[in-house]
Amino acid sequence: MLATVSGITAVALYLLGTWFQAQGLLQERSTRPLVLACGSFALLAHLINMIEVINTPLGYNFGFFKIATLFSFAISSLVLLSSLKKPLENLFLIIFPIAIISILCSLFAPDNYIPHADYSRGLALHIVLAILATSIITIGAVQAVFMAYENQQLKQRHGFRLIRHMPPLQTMESLLFEIVWVGIFLLSGVIITGILFTEDFLGQHLSHKTVLSISSWIVFAILLWGRHFAGWRGATAIRWTLVGFLFLVLAYFGSKFVLELVLERT
Repeated sequence: MLATVSGITAVALYLLGTWFQAQGLLQERSTRPLVLACGSFALLAHLINMIEVINTPLGYNFGFFKIATLFSFAISSLVLLSSLKKPLENLFLIIFPIAIISILCSLFAPDNYIPHADYSRGLALHIVLAILATSIITIGAVQAVFMAYENQQLKQRHGFRLIRHMPPLQTMESLLFEIVWVGIFLLSGVIITGILFTEDFLGQHLSHKTVLSISSWIVFAILLWGRHFAGWRGATAIRWTLVGFLFLVLAYFGSKFVLELVLERT
């Protein structure tokens, strides 16, 4: 019951925030305080909903739609916090609807996933951090691709109307580095909890995933070093972000390919 009530509450608040932002954009007036208030309360309800649908009486449910609502919560939280000091409100027109869909699917879509009651809290923490890290870095990769496209459009002095309503390129770049900072922090947690809480580490053939995850961490660490000491930005930042994202994708999907198809293990 709590999962449904909190989920519907979050959906209603996200819808209201989306409506306020759309009205502000169409009428060219500021609705920022209303949008941020709706978004903040929506996140609180979303957090309760997320905890309830994942941590069930039968065990931890990491089914597709449950992971999706965790993904949307991570993205919404990051952008909302960043919007407190940057003009990012128009991004809510994309992010809030995604959160709404993910919550509704987590509540009402058919779910064949069998919850695991045998997961320890440490292992569950490792899985949650991995999902959060992948979510944040994925949005960072999308952000990098969008920046590359926006930069190209600006150089050619034309672009779609939607792009003209998006935050300035410099603001988007600043957000990208904030995403990278959060991503590398979460990746650090993933690596540490994986070593501490994964039993029979080598026996489970998880070394591929670990090596690739650490490689992703190193790439992002180099990017942040380059940003701080060498002033890296623009195309350089985009390339390094996408390389780090590639390593992370290989860590989870590539290692699964190696285990199931090459080594024929499950």
